[in-house]
Amino acid sequence: MFERQNARFPALPVIFGVALTAGLASSQLAATAADLPKATEAILQQLKVSADLLKGLDEELAVPAAWIDGARKANVLKITGSDEPPMQAALMKPFAERYPFIKVEYSRGAANERVVRPLMAYSQGRFLTDVAQSVNGSIAEFTKMNAAENLSNLPVFKSAVAGAHDPSGLAVSFRSRPYCMSYNTNLLKKEQLPKTWKEFPDTAILANGRIGAVMLPHLWLMPLWHTYGEQWALKYIDDFFVKMKPQIRPEGLNAAMALVGAGENYVSVPSYPERVKELQDKGTPIGWHCPDMVPLEMSKLSVFRGSPGIDAARLYVNWLLSSEGQLSQVAVFGTMPVHKDLQRKEFFTLPEEMEGKPFASYDDQETIDRFLVIWNKYAASARK
Repeated sequence: MFERQNARFPALPVIFGVALTAGLASSQLAATAADLPKATEAILQQLKVSADLLKGLDEELAVPAAWIDGARKANVLKITGSDEPPMQAALMKPFAERYPFIKVEYSRGAANERVVRPLMAYSQGRFLTDVAQSVNGSIAEFTKMNAAENLSNLPVFKSAVAGAHDPSGLAVSFRSRPYCMSYNTNLLKKEQLPKTWKEFPDTAILANGRIGAVMLPHLWLMPLWHTYGEQWALKYIDDFFVKMKPQIRPEGLNAAMALVGAGENYVSVPSYPERVKELQDKGTPIGWHCPDMVPLEMSKLSVFRGSPGIDAARLYVNWLLSSEGQLSQVAVFGTMPVHKDLQRKEFFTLPEEMEGKPFASYDDQETIDRFLVIWNKYAASARK
C-alpha cells in the first residue's frame, strides 16, 4: 500500500515514434552514465531539465559483471506489456544505446496475453516472456507459483518512493498514474463539482445517469475504502448507485473520456490526466477534477524466475527504474515517475488539480476482488 503527500506533475509530449526492430542488437559495448546516450541528451533537452538530475546514475547502473556477461550470452530479451510497440521502442532508446548487444522482442496485449498465458506456460515449464509489465491483479498468482524473480538486489531497488515496490521484491513499480474524474466544461462549471469524494454521491447535478462509471472502479474507490473503512465504503457504494443512478460504461477509459467531451455524460470516473490533456489539446471541452484526495495506481512488473533472458531482464528493469529510465518514461508517456528524486511539479500532468492534496493507493488484491464482487452486483442491477 502506498500513500504520500503533496506531490505534483505536468503534461509532456511523445518525443519519439519508432518501432522495435532487430537493429537493437549490436556487438558494441554498453555506454557509461558519464557518457550519456544521445537519446538521453534529447530527452533532457525536450524536458528542459539539467543533466544534474542524473546525478548518481553511475551508481544506479553499476550492475554485477555477471549480469552483463549473461546478457551477452543470452541476448534476447522478451517483454510483454500494455503499451503500443512504437511507444515502448521510444522509451527504450537510451537502453538500446547502453546495451546494444541485447535484442528486444516486445509484444503488446491485454492481461490474458501479457500475464495469464505466460503464467500458464510457466506452470508447464515453458517461458513465453522474460518480463511481464502491468501485472497488477496477478501478483498473488506469481507468488503462489513461485514464478517471479526477487528483484530486491537491483542497484535501483531503493530509489523508488517509499512503499512503491512489493516488499517481497517479486513485483516492482515502474510508473504511477492518478485517477480522478473528467467532466464536460460546457455542461459543468468547476464549482459545481464535489469538493470532497464524500460529497460525490450527494452532488445532485450529476444524478440520473449523468455520471459515466467505467468498469474499473477499484482505481478510485479502493483508496477511499482504505481511508474511511469497509463499512463506510459499503454504504458509499449503495448511495452512489441509489442516488446517482450512474450509467455503467462498457467502453474503456479513453473512449469514456471522449464521450464526456462529446456531452454523452457530464462526468466520467475514473479518468487520468494524460488522456484529458490530449483531448484538451484537440479542443475538446473537457477538464479533470480531483476532490480532496488523489487516488493513485502504481503499475508493477515482474521478471519470470529462471527465464532464458533473465540477465537481460535484470539490466532492463534496473535501467527502467533508474533516473534515466524514469525520465525517458516521463518524456514518452507523460506518466508520473516512481523515482524518489524525480518527484517534481514539472513531471506531473495537470499539476494544479493535485496541488496540496494527498495521494493514496491501495493494492491488496484479495480486498479488491471482494470489492469488485459487490460493485458488479450493483452494476448488473443498474444495467437492467
